[in-house]
Formats: sequence, structure tokens, C-alpha cells
Amino acid sequence: MIETKDDKHYMVPFPIEDTSEITTMYNSSTALSEKGESCTSTSSFPKLQKASSVPPKLTKKISQDSESYHDDLALEDGPSLDTCAELKTVKEMVRRISSEPSPGAKHHKKHVEYASTAYGVRMLSKNLTKTKVQLNVENLIIITKTTDVSLIFLTRELVEWLLTTFPNLNIYVEDTFKGSNQFAADEICDDTKCRESRIRYWNQEFIAKHDDFFDLCVTLGGDGTVLFVSTVFQKSVPPTVSFSLGSLGFLTNFNFEYFKQDLRKILTEKVKINLRMRLECKIYHRNKPEYDSETGKKVCIMEQVSTHHVLNEMTIDRGTCPFISNLELYGDDSLMTVAQADGLIIATPTGSTAYSLSAGGALVHPSINAISVTPICPHTLSFRPILLPENMNLKVKVSLKARGNAWASFDGKGRFELQKGDYITVSASPYAFPTVESSPTEFFDGISRTLNWNVREQQKSFTHMLSLKNRKKLAIESNYEHDSDEDIEERKLEKQLSGEHLTDSSETENENSNDYEEEIRVALPKIETVHV
Repeated sequence: MIETKDDKHYMVPFPIEDTSEITTMYNSSTALSEKGESCTSTSSFPKLQKASSVPPKLTKKISQDSESYHDDLALEDGPSLDTCAELKTVKEMVRRISSEPSPGAKHHKKHVEYASTAYGVRMLSKNLTKTKVQLNVENLIIITKTTDVSLIFLTRELVEWLLTTFPNLNIYVEDTFKGSNQFAADEICDDTKCRESRIRYWNQEFIAKHDDFFDLCVTLGGDGTVLFVSTVFQKSVPPTVSFSLGSLGFLTNFNFEYFKQDLRKILTEKVKINLRMRLECKIYHRNKPEYDSETGKKVCIMEQVSTHHVLNEMTIDRGTCPFISNLELYGDDSLMTVAQADGLIIATPTGSTAYSLSAGGALVHPSINAISVTPICPHTLSFRPILLPENMNLKVKVSLKARGNAWASFDGKGRFELQKGDYITVSASPYAFPTVESSPTEFFDGISRTLNWNVREQQKSFTHMLSLKNRKKLAIESNYEHDSDEDIEERKLEKQLSGEHLTDSSETENENSNDYEEEIRVALPKIETVHV
């Protein structure tokens, strides 16, 4: 989603709580028509062209300055997103499908419209995922793993380069760096000849009040540092660039050795943003029953205790209780199952490579919006992990019949005790976690690098075990052709360009053949000839 502020565009998620507001979004199409650019007709919705992600509250801004909006958004293949008509069409189609037909109105086959609308929404989402965005960064926040002193010096090096290369940036570092001898903000300002006011400080209280203030977030650390960003920014999160300075690095896909090249590209060119799904978890506490004078019955009032937006997972386990957990799992207010296990893991696609994976859950690509439910040591062989749609509202309740209480944690932080009758609701958060994409294959590169996903030695043919004579016979009978000289030279050139050494395949085959024949020649005297 795109939010506009002070004539600049940057990626931040936003909630649309009232879909009726969408009808006010399309004044921008008039401005586009005046420029001579075409707008999609609402009557041809199945032939969807481009997508837009403009929030309702920005209609007036974009209609006045459609030029800058048109330039700031572009699909990966070049064409710009020049219309919002598809979103309006979606709303009109949904309203027509769900409404009762008026007397005398022309009959429409609603199942056909329903399928067309669903297809249009999928195409809209597909185009949105291909969108590249120009980040006009003014306020940049750096979040560092402060427990590692070496990272403080790397933070200093990063700040020095940013102030030298982009002198108009306002750089925010953690307030613990104020007066730090390792960071030494005064020396940085002297070396870069900039005003000290360009280096500023943040704390969690400031972020809680101004979560949409920052245009870009840079993290120096591991996956835990990225999760800390999600914890600090509980609502709107700035686009995040994570440099790998930890142990594993599922979420840190940028190498700090190339931070100058990467940040220069991010700050000056259009980049692709991945909106990672988060979960909104609300804890409800069951108060003691109170007598209702009107009905003459005892009534239990549920009190909402807290709300958490998690990037990885929400975990409910038995904690220190020696008894097995008894957790009731509801989906859209319908009882799905009762989990008798050590606990449950409700994870996002991003969290599928974390605790859920250790408990036997499936790997899920981050672009797939789904909710993963993984049991922890269930006392049954049939309780398998399951993926649920993002539009399903889950509720995990501690059964009144449970022998003990349960404990909940969110992204591995905090421990909240759940007594009998307490429950937690889990739904897709309206505030996604935007990350700057390092490469189109970053997810597969990450699981291959960190988990050795599907790493196995490739099968080999048995031709190298044959003698040269039998190898020629095999080639004749099976039409097996040896590599030509051109193929060998081409592979040599490719390997040399990649910095690897290549041995001529024919030389390798001859060496293997000679070694094999030598072994046979040495072994022959030891074998007694048997005549039949």
C-alpha cells in the first residue's frame, strides 16, 4: 500500500476498515483522462489490465498530483499503474452479486459474475506483487543489535557513508548510542562535515507515537533484530532492509559487504517490496461470574487484556504445568478440534521456517497468505499440521475441563498466563511487514543456505567404470554421444568466467579408464583361470 506525505511516496501498510470508502477513490481517473491516458471501463472487468493500491484517504492528494503518483509506481515489465478503476469495479461487482435482484431488472447469472470477480481480484493481487516503488526517503531509522559491540562500529561506518553520500537524510539511531564512545556521533559529524542535527535518536516511546514517521528501516543483526522491528512497530512498519550479521538469516537477505551498492540502489532506484503477512492476536481474560439482576443468572464477562501483531508465530503451551494442554481450536466460531498436546503454534508464512518447522510444520512461501496451525507433541498420531485461509478468524481457548493453565508468547517475547476459560483470537493483521526484496529467489536461496534444503549428491552414470573398449560399444548400441570439442570448450569458458577450474571431460574419462585398466592388469596375475 502507498501512503503519501509531504509530496513523497513510501510503502507502509494500512487498514481499510470500511469498504464503502473505496467509492471515493476514483477522482484520480479523471485527471488521468485529461492527460490522454486510458482508464479501464467498468464493463470489461474480466479483462483486467493494471492494479492500484491507493488508500481511500489519499484520493484528493493523488488527483491533484497524479503526475508524481504515475511516475512513482511501475510494474516490473515497465508499464505504469495508471488507473484505479479495477478496485471500483470489484466493489460494484461484489455489491451486485450479494444484493437481491430488483423487480423487473435484467437477470444476471451471478455465479458467472462471482467467478469473474474472483479472477479479477486474483489478477489485481498478481499485478500488485509485481509493482516496483520509488522510495523517497527523508527519515531513515537504523536498528542495531546493541549487545554486539562490533555492530556498533559497523553502524558508525554505515552512518558515515550515508551522511557523506546522501547529506539530506535524517538518520535515527537508538538513544543508547547517545554519548557512546564506540559510536562517537561528534567525530562522525566532524569527519563528514555535516550538522550534528542530521544524527538523531529514537526510542520505543517515540515510535509508538509516530510509527508512520520513518521512510526506511535498516537493520544490522540477525532474524531476532528483524523480529524486534516487528515488535516495536506494532502498526505501520517502514520498508525494511535487513543486513545479515547473525547466525542463520531467513529474513536477512542482504550482505553487509555490499551495503554501499545495495543502499545506493534502494535510495535512488525503484525497488520491489514484499508485504509479509502478520497476525493480530488479542488476549481475552475470563472474569469471575457476576449476578445479572435483569435475567437472574450469572454472567461471565470477557475482558480484552492486550493486542499483539506478530511476524513469526503465536505459541500456546503448557509452560511449567506437568499436565497435557487441553486447547479448544475454533475457526469462524465453529469448533474445529480439541488439541491435547504440549501446545499449539499459530504461524505466518514467514514463521514457517522457525518454531513451526521444528515441530513438523510445512515450509510456506512468504507471498502465500495463509495461517499455519502446528501442534506441539500431540498425544495422537493423526493430528497433522494444517494450513488455513487468511480470512478465517481463529480462537484458541483453554478448556474449562483442562487440568492446568496455559502460557502464550508472541514471536518468542513475553509470557502471558491463560487460565481456564481464557482465550486468544488470531486473525490476519491489517498491518503487513514490508521488506525490500534482494532477489526474486531469496526465499529458496535462504532455505538452501540455512537448511540445506534438498541437498543431495547427484546420481552418476556407470559409464566411467567401463573400459574404453566397452564404452565405445555402449555408445554404438545406445547411440550415446560423447561431448563434442565445442561443448567442452564452452564449459571451460563458463567455468573460467565463474572463477572455477574445469578439467577436460575427455581427459578425466581417459584418466579413469587408464586407472581402471591398470587395476585390472595388476589384479589379473592373482586370479586363477578356470577352464570348463
